[in-house]
Amino acid sequence: MKLTIFLFLIWSMFSHGALAVDLVSDETIKKQKELTKITKLKNGIPVIHRRVPGSDIVHLDISWSYGVKDLVAGKKSLNQWLWSVLPMASKNFPKSTVNEATEKYGLELACHGGIEVSSCSLSTLNDFLDQSLPMFADLINQPALHDEDVALSKDRVIATLKNSESDPNSLINEIVNSVYYPKSHPYRLSNREAIAELSKLNKTDLISIHQQHLNANLMSIVVVSSLAEEQLISKLEQSFGFIPASEVKLTQAKDPEFVETKAYAFHDRDVPTAYLRIKFPVPAMTDKDAIATKLLFEILSEELGEEIRTKRSLSYAVHAFPIQYSRGIGIISVSTAKPKDTIEALQAVLDQIKSKTFSKEELDEYKHVFATNYYLTQETHDSLASALATCHQYFDDANVLYELPRKLDVVTPQDIQRLAHQVLGNFRVGVIYSKKSFENQWIERFIKRNRLPAPQKTH
Repeated sequence: MKLTIFLFLIWSMFSHGALAVDLVSDETIKKQKELTKITKLKNGIPVIHRRVPGSDIVHLDISWSYGVKDLVAGKKSLNQWLWSVLPMASKNFPKSTVNEATEKYGLELACHGGIEVSSCSLSTLNDFLDQSLPMFADLINQPALHDEDVALSKDRVIATLKNSESDPNSLINEIVNSVYYPKSHPYRLSNREAIAELSKLNKTDLISIHQQHLNANLMSIVVVSSLAEEQLISKLEQSFGFIPASEVKLTQAKDPEFVETKAYAFHDRDVPTAYLRIKFPVPAMTDKDAIATKLLFEILSEELGEEIRTKRSLSYAVHAFPIQYSRGIGIISVSTAKPKDTIEALQAVLDQIKSKTFSKEELDEYKHVFATNYYLTQETHDSLASALATCHQYFDDANVLYELPRKLDVVTPQDIQRLAHQVLGNFRVGVIYSKKSFENQWIERFIKRNRLPAPQKTH
């Protein structure tokens, strides 16, 4: 369901002219915060309630600050396995009942295990919350984990992992990860490693990891709805307020070390299109340059598209984007039938961005495109809930979401050029292509040319 308030936000962004000083007014930000109530259940689980007056839809998102990075080597694949089997059935709601309720009430029920954060969500109508919330809570608190479901979900996960080998768009990520993450890195879990792990894990491991998640100190709840506050909190207390809270130690990740001689991986496959993926560290979610980094990649992606796709017709699939967790990862991805020419074009764009100081007017145009896309991704209840959950997870304050336009306002052309020199380098590169049609020196020169100076040691 479209959120009319976000259409109002976009209108307000441009209502004072295309190059207005502020992307969003203070009054607009204030209204968003007034619609957002942050409280806690008796056991300490934070509840972020974003009211959407007049909406018939309620979306509930439960997040755990626990993911692949927090699991020990040999058990990281439990993260994907658990969340695939958990929604199937619970102690008080057998599979047939779950399926019937999903169909009868038009429920959207899903769980996902991530690198740092895992989540389960429920979407339904206000009128059906009383019927669906007890079932959703029971799936989380008391999953049945029947032997046949456990075996079926494991087989499905393994089949999905194996099938990814035949998809170059998926495989290229595995290839670049092999040189980006050392084997000891908390984020690392290749498909082959996951398959090997799953063959050794059993239902007892699954039960154990689920019990670790039943910890109020790991959990947070976001609800996007028009429900009355007291009514909502009462329902959530009954469903999740009894979960105990205990201390937990989470794993801290670091940026992978750059080693030039180990920064390139090639996978020989007789395909007509070369797949290239580049990864490199960038500022993380909570870094002071996080928003400027997002804007830098907006510019980089646009410039790559203009040069590689529009001007040179080398590829219709070229993208650049950051992934920001507690560590940040920059990604440049391109598929092309002319890899040598494409690498040269990529280098030309990187050189241009590093050497050019954008005018204020040019940067303002990029800012408005970025801000518009930012709000459009929050037009639905589920995307808005996800954005609020992410802000709470990393900033301990969901209202940070509404402050992004203010942080974007203050990014300068000098910030963009500084960041370009600071982060666009120390590339790790993965390539899938026919060996007979590719020369390693194309990539080796590219990596060497973009090596960043070693950081100065402080005393």
